[in-house]
Amino acid sequence: MKKSFRLTKNLEFKNVYRTGRRLTSPFFTMYIKKNALGYSRLGVSVSKKVGKSVVRNKIKRRIKEIIRTNFDYIKNGWDIVFSVRPLSVNLDYAIMEKEVKTLLKGGRIYNDKKVNNCNNTTL
Repeated sequence: MKKSFRLTKNLEFKNVYRTGRRLTSPFFTMYIKKNALGYSRLGVSVSKKVGKSVVRNKIKRRIKEIIRTNFDYIKNGWDIVFSVRPLSVNLDYAIMEKEVKTLLKGGRIYNDKKVNNCNNTTL
């Protein structure tokens, strides 16, 4: 995923946490906030409570890949942060993808049809 499509700074994460909407599932908490940019950005936060670094990085890679493959269906102009809960350690990819899509649909930022946006660039 290109750096421009990622949330990287601590201040950006805090801004989404403080002023964004929160949606929860047993495995993830998703925070979303409208941004002034013409594209959506993603951040993934995994606590040390989830497991060792190998496990945490595996979960982050999976979430980023799920978003990358579905990026054309996500509406423009949103900052999205996924906070991972410890229950997600044993999830397989298909269930994780279903949970992520459910949260995105719950936040009304996921369409079943491709969105005509600048997200069609190479990630």
